[in-house]
Amino acid sequence: MAITVTLFPTLRNLSASKRETFALDWREGLTARAVLAAEGFNERDSEAVLAVVNEAQSTLDAPLADGDALELRVNIQGG
Repeated sequence: MAITVTLFPTLRNLSASKRETFALDWREGLTARAVLAAEGFNERDSEAVLAVVNEAQSTLDAPLADGDALELRVNIQGG
């Protein structure tokens, strides 16, 4: 039981693992926010991150399911 995590370049370079893509053991209640924390990002960092689950935008606190593909991207906004 696992999820696939992809960190986009800026996040990968700042992460604890420095990996672009990796499998992570799934557990009940796992969220994108928890994955970010495990990779060394704090709450303030998470404000600039966009979670994409199975190619659809999601929230950082939505529970992940076994087999999900999670992409963590830098959320860039402009005006």
